[in-house]
Amino acid sequence: MDYHIYLGILLIGLIHGLEPGHGWPVAVYYSIKKKNKIISGLLSSSIIAFFHLFSSIAVVIIFLIFNEKLNLTSFPIAKYIASLTLVLLAVKAWFEKPQSLESKKNKNLWKIASYALILGFAHEEEFAILAFCIGGTNCLALMIAYALAVTFALITITLLSIKSYSNRIEN
Repeated sequence: MDYHIYLGILLIGLIHGLEPGHGWPVAVYYSIKKKNKIISGLLSSSIIAFFHLFSSIAVVIIFLIFNEKLNLTSFPIAKYIASLTLVLLAVKAWFEKPQSLESKKNKNLWKIASYALILGFAHEEEFAILAFCIGGTNCLALMIAYALAVTFALITITLLSIKSYSNRIEN
């Protein structure tokens, strides 16, 4: 078993979940306007995390279906293409500009859920993880580890931000 790959994926998931572009500012913005901010934060960030998990698993299932039909992992060149894809995604991430939060200020939980689902499919990290799958790593276990790390980071940063905001207002 490639423990170093799993540790790397967990670290990527934790860091990714902390990125503002991942959705936790939406959960914070929604929650600070509610009476019970912490419960609202837990609920809204959990919704974002759930739909991220859902979209991540959907991407893996689609990959597994294509792989079963086309046997993508049997082509020797597939590993090189996967490696090149990882390098290109890393270069793209390096030069990517941060997104504005103004367009992400959704006001209700249904909009937050819809936003999270779309955001989950729009992120390239799932596709980078699939590149490891072509190398022979268990896709589903890898994606679940990644999504759980994102969930932990996203919920934690949301609750810490709400607590920090609440302390600032009280003082």
